[in-house]
This record gives sequence, structure tokens and C-alpha cells, in this order.
Amino acid sequence: MQIKGSRVLITGGSKGIGKAAALAFIKAGADIAITYSSDRTGAKDVEQAAQAAGVSCVSIKADITSDSDVEGLVAAVKHEYGRIDVLINNAGIFSEDDSPDNLDAFRDIFEVNFLAQVRVTNALRPLMQQGRIIFVSSVHGRPGHGRPSAIAYSAMKAALDSFMKNLAKHLAPDILVNSVAPGKTLTPMWGEMDHSTLEKHAADHLTKRWIEPAEVADAIMYLAQSDSVCGEILTIDGGMSLTTLS
Repeated sequence: MQIKGSRVLITGGSKGIGKAAALAFIKAGADIAITYSSDRTGAKDVEQAAQAAGVSCVSIKADITSDSDVEGLVAAVKHEYGRIDVLINNAGIFSEDDSPDNLDAFRDIFEVNFLAQVRVTNALRPLMQQGRIIFVSSVHGRPGHGRPSAIAYSAMKAALDSFMKNLAKHLAPDILVNSVAPGKTLTPMWGEMDHSTLEKHAADHLTKRWIEPAEVADAIMYLAQSDSVCGEILTIDGGMSLTTLS
């Protein structure tokens, strides 16, 4: 698929993996739309990068768990571009306070990391005749690799992977659907960490280093361009899935 001149929507595009993906698609000549929940500064960074590259960017403040906000998102994208060629479902939350007894945490994770992904995908599909849908999952969604301290997060990523594969069968060959599954990626979601904590987490990868958001963006770009990859989970985890998680 040709990226230059395509129209790309990225949820959670103002920081982390979403921002890295937005900058990569801008560099490749795509017109983009991003959603953000609170990081207006990050959204402005993306807008300025698009302006400098001579492509279009529209940023939309949206709560993707809200039906009315998603309806507004669809209306804004339809007005600006008329169609979407690539949908990147990136927005999500992370919690380590989600033991099996904490149903509130399960509900929150379910709403954002699974149900909202389905809501956005279903709402945008009428604007997609052909193209790509890419979900940002996690290595923790792989069977046997759930994170014991983040049970709900791991379970919802596994559910998202299952949804992706079934959607891929439903939409091919016109729309190819895939996921990326990063390991521990150095994004604002992790908050502030001292050097020893950074090294401790990096040691979970066989490569002994963190994944950079731009590396995940490269994988997303590959899936957007490929005409032959469908229903796959592309893992970028530095060998983390080969280790025993704790």
C-alpha cells in the first residue's frame, strides 16, 4: 500500500507509540488525524511536524469510551478527509492495581483497552473501503505471558488479539487487519523511573534494553505498507516472550 497521500487516523497520537507513529507517517507523506485525551502540547508538536512536512494534520480531543465523542471524531474525520486508509488503534491505559478481586480496575481496563477499540473500529469502518487496521496490543496478551501484576491489562490485550484475528477474516481482502505486540516500551505511561528501575525492567528483554517508541512505529509502518500480512501479531519485544515473566 502506498503511504504517501494516504489518510491515517491514530488514536492516542499525542505521546508515546502513537506520537512516534504519527511522526513516521508524516515523514512518509501521509495526511493524518490524531486523537488525544489531555496532552494538547503533544498534539501541537504533531501538528507542527505536519505543517513543516507539508501534509495535513487534524487533532481531535476525544474520550474513546464515549459514544458521543466517537461520533464527533467520525464527523470531524469525514469532514476533513472524506475517507480513512489506515486506522491505528493505539490509545490505552495501564494499571498494576488489577487483581482478580478488583472489579473496578477490570471494568476500567475493559472499557478503554478493549471495548473502546471495538467502538472506534466499528465507527470508522464506513469511511474505509480499502486499507489497513492496526491494533497496538502487548506481549502480555500472548498465551502464558500475562503479567501477574497486571491481570486485567494482560487479559484485555489477549481479548484484543482474538478480536483482531476474527476481524481480519471478516474484512479481508479489502481491509487487512493486524496487531503489533511491543515489550516494555519507554513511553510516558511508565512515569518517572530512576536508573536502577530502568535497568531492572530492561533486563526482562534478552536484548537488555528498552524498546523505543520509534521501533514500534517502524513495525506499524511495515504493516500499513504490506499487501500480504493479514491477521498477524507482529512482536517487537527484544526476546521478552522467550523468557519467564515475573
